[in-house]
Formats: sequence, C-alpha cells, structure tokens
Amino acid sequence: MPGRASRPGATGRTTRVGDAEHCPFCEGHEAMTPPETAAFGRPAGAPADSPGWIVRVVPNKYPAFPSHEVVVHGPRHVTSLGDLPPAVMETVMEAWRSRRSALFAGGAGYVLASVNEGAAAGASLDHSHSQLVPFPDPPPRIVQEAAAFRAGCPLCPLPGAVVHEQEGLVAFCPPFARVPFETWIAPKDHRSHAPLDAATGRALAGAVARLRGVLGADLAWNALLHEGAPGDEAFHWHIELWPRLTVAASIELGAGIWVNVVDPVAAAGELVAAVG
Repeated sequence: MPGRASRPGATGRTTRVGDAEHCPFCEGHEAMTPPETAAFGRPAGAPADSPGWIVRVVPNKYPAFPSHEVVVHGPRHVTSLGDLPPAVMETVMEAWRSRRSALFAGGAGYVLASVNEGAAAGASLDHSHSQLVPFPDPPPRIVQEAAAFRAGCPLCPLPGAVVHEQEGLVAFCPPFARVPFETWIAPKDHRSHAPLDAATGRALAGAVARLRGVLGADLAWNALLHEGAPGDEAFHWHIELWPRLTVAASIELGAGIWVNVVDPVAAAGELVAAVG
C-alpha cells in the first residue's frame, strides 16, 4: 500500500507522536482518526466518535492491507500494554474477538492480531494499541506452521522452560527461540483457536510485565497471535513475544538461521524471578 510510507516514523523511525496533547488516540481527539469501526464501553445512545469509550477500533490511516484496523487500548495516554488497567485489557480482548468475527463475516480468510510497542518494534504512536489485519487467505507463515501441526503437533506437550502458568495458559521460552528472551504463550491443552477472553489478556499483560521487569520499561517488543484458519483444528494457537534486543544480520537474512545469544533456559529463569 503506497500510502503507508506517509505514516509517522515510516522512514528511519525519526518522527513520532509521543505526547498526549497531540495524540490522536487519546479520548477527546476522536476527530483526529478516521471514523471508528467500533467502540466498546461507551454509554448506550452516545454518538459514534465521541468520548466515553474504553476501547476504540478505527481503520488504519496508513493500511498495509485493505480493511487493516487499529485497536486503541484505552482513553488515557498509557504507553505500554503492561501498564493497562485490567478492565481495559479485558475490553481489548473483547474488541479482538468481536472484530475477528466481523472480519471473517466480511470475507477474510485469516485475521492476524498483533502488537507493536516501541519505535524499534515498528510503532509510530506511543499510545498503546494493537493491529488487526485481515487476509483473503492464510499468509505464508501460517501456512508453513499449519503444515507442521498437521504432521504432529510440536507444542504437545509444550516444550521449553516454563515461566508462568495460570488459568490453563503457559508462558514459556521455547528451545527454538530465535531472539533473546523470546517468550510464547499457549494453552496447555491443544486448542486451535484463541478464545480471546480475560484470561488471554491477563496472560499477555503478565508476560509483558515480566519482560519489562527484566529488560527495562523502555523495551520495544512485538506480539503476534497465531491460530488456525477457520476449520483448521490441527493448529495449536499461541502468542509469540519478540523482544527487540538484536538486529537481524547476514546469517539471519542470508541463511535463515537465527543466532540467539541468550540460552532460553537462562532467559526463563530470569523471567520467573521477575515480578509479573
């Protein structure tokens, strides 16, 4: 999408909007975004694009793909998902769940939910937010993973060093981690599609809090929700958390081999000791 090159910080990440006064995602600044697709928590009968919401969904102003959406995490200028109030995080999951269904009903073949936090992770706005990207068909990475799951689920039982387990969800550092402190969240029992419920939000927020506790509050990171396409029951859904501590170089880009300089077992040990 050519227009995406015009978004803040698209070239070199040097231009950012970091203060609440000029932030288009803060409550009261609804006119600074495209008209909303959905809003959650606003009193019944209140007009669209008005204050009073908990979570707001708007079309991405600089879409990478058609119908690309942004989910705004709360009306206040909170800059990390790890600092969101529990009620906001729960509503974020409600928004993901609702908009995933709506995008599927609109003809999408797959919906990718993701979070980019920090300039090094690709975020051009500091106000905590996430992305929902619909694809006409499952994208290449999901197709590759789906084939692996059909051959025999590599996440049953869950591999790697456990960081935290709660409500049937396990945060762990997989033995195949590609970057330092890479953390996955997955259900202990095989499930193909994420429920996107309050427990999912708590697991994600808790894992982020642990990463920031070990690596610093200014940590840049990406979170990616991978789940089966509609009808694919072989997939084992999971969230991949990628701390942006290193830069992919010649071996990663040229050979496709990731060089991880931190033992995942050692990383898990540090995260276990962190306050989640």
